[in-house]
Amino acid sequence: MSYMKVTTSNLLIALVTKKKSTLQLDRSEWCDVVALSRQLGFLPFLYHISREENTFSLMPKSVASQLKSAYYELLKQHDSINWHLAQLRKNNPSSLKITLLKGAAYIAAGKRNAAYRLLSDIDLLVERKFLNDAEFWLFINGFAVSVSDEYDDYYYRQWMHELPPFVNSKSGLIVDLHHNLLPISSKRHINASLIVDSGIELEDNFIVPSDEDLIIHSAVHLIQDSVFDRSLRDLCDQYWLLTDYIEQNITSEQLIDRAIKLALGTDLAKSFSLMSEVLNLPLTDEESDFVKQSLRRKRLWALEKKCYIIMLHQPVKSEWRVKHHVASLYLFVKSHLIKMPVKLLIKHAGMKSYKRIIGLFKKQEKGS
Repeated sequence: MSYMKVTTSNLLIALVTKKKSTLQLDRSEWCDVVALSRQLGFLPFLYHISREENTFSLMPKSVASQLKSAYYELLKQHDSINWHLAQLRKNNPSSLKITLLKGAAYIAAGKRNAAYRLLSDIDLLVERKFLNDAEFWLFINGFAVSVSDEYDDYYYRQWMHELPPFVNSKSGLIVDLHHNLLPISSKRHINASLIVDSGIELEDNFIVPSDEDLIIHSAVHLIQDSVFDRSLRDLCDQYWLLTDYIEQNITSEQLIDRAIKLALGTDLAKSFSLMSEVLNLPLTDEESDFVKQSLRRKRLWALEKKCYIIMLHQPVKSEWRVKHHVASLYLFVKSHLIKMPVKLLIKHAGMKSYKRIIGLFKKQEKGS
């Protein structure tokens, strides 16, 4: 049973889990669902299910036009991403092995959820020892680091699991270049070669993670992320990936074993628990035992789970209430404590606060 009821999110969840049809939505409900889906980057999903259910022509015209527009935006994004990836493959002078992550991987692997979500960037993974070569490779393909602040650049390179974002000078497309799934400063960061070596090579040194690793990384991204206005989309990604995985493999045994091997079993267990609670995903006895064993010593999980459920049932951001801000703050602090030791977190927070104050003073001086 959910900790709270939020009509719009529950409507969207019912559509995702096929407990409700788009034919059952009235005009007011459509407006609410479209507004929340826009925040989640989820409008293409509504377009697809309305097409599948043959209800597209029956919905309000104002809604249909927004869904159709989102669908064409998705096609344009996919064309752009595929074109950029093709150029990157051609111009790979040192034959780097590049692993696609998240949205780009879903597209390349032909995953169902690739057709349901809009993207904001391309996520790539290389082993850390090849970072200099990868950065040069992006540079000759027209991408440059977007961070000009020296401290921010140092912070990314010294402590994080990725370099500062790269932006294409012509198209504006953003590439996030990862060398790990978790920050270096985290005790839980793994050897990226484990992901690369078990991946599936598509062509010309471009790799897609195994199905198990795609699901595990999606779980890690949800549990470790510090931005929560699209949490429901991330959970639905896992839901679709997992249900398709079970359909192909019958059991999640290999998935669970892989998560444990990567020392990321806790993240997968939390994801299972949230999918069961929020999306009513039935867990097998094996999965339930895995969740219990993984989380039995996590004393703060009950509070953490409640905060996640609040954020997974959130309305559009402009309608957040106190509980959404409190839950978001708790999860934000939690995610940063996972990413770095307390001393480093305090130092980083202090530096960011100092820079923000200095920036305000400079703005005031310019204005006076």
